[in-house]
Amino acid sequence: MRNLLTIHGFTGSGEDYKALARELGPERRVITLDLPGHGRLTGLRTPDDYSLPAHLARIGTAAGESPVEVLGYSLGGRLALHWALANPTRVTRLVLVGASPGLRTERERRERVLADVALGEFIRSQGVSAFMRYWHGQTMFQTLQDLPSGELDALKKSRLANDPEGLALSLSQVGAGALPSVWDRLHELKMPVDLVTGSRDEKFTTLAREMLALMPRARHGVVEGSGHAVHIERPADLAAAILARRDPSGENR
Repeated sequence: MRNLLTIHGFTGSGEDYKALARELGPERRVITLDLPGHGRLTGLRTPDDYSLPAHLARIGTAAGESPVEVLGYSLGGRLALHWALANPTRVTRLVLVGASPGLRTERERRERVLADVALGEFIRSQGVSAFMRYWHGQTMFQTLQDLPSGELDALKKSRLANDPEGLALSLSQVGAGALPSVWDRLHELKMPVDLVTGSRDEKFTTLAREMLALMPRARHGVVEGSGHAVHIERPADLAAAILARRDPSGENR
């Protein structure tokens, strides 16, 4: 059995991968974690608790000593990229769902930092409920409304339990503007890389096509009908993609 370490996205938690774990069955041991300010990891109040080194250390601890497959979604995908580049011998395979290597220019990053700081202040002043109405109103998340009512209610309940201060600090410390771009380092990733996007997530599908050309062992799969959160919307399709890959020797990768 292979170990698959999963890293959730902004406002998510390790609970987001329960359905995927069921779909993978005995083929994978799914390891989950909560990032600072998310899920059960609340109460952290200093910027250092949310720094990139702090996140990478937590990922390393969750991964354990043996090499693992790593799956990261959105924010988790950016962090997975940074961790894989820092620890290439510990990653046997990288699965990136709706992920980006970062913003390419310094100007884009400065503008995003300002936007994320403002968004963090909105979360602090208006609360998580008001923020989630805005966040899930984005086009790439609108397909979540197609989930069965019980699943959608559970997802909303999980998101509303997040810590406002933790979310604000997460945005300011590891948001897309705060993290350095790794576009110019994608060629260093020698392990197999799967890029997975939803067909209704046009932005990240375009980014994945650009990333595909820069990595020596990458492939890109598009999940029809899904938006940004493929692991939540189409866990069976994502599991099938994970289980289907084989290396030249025929071993399932």
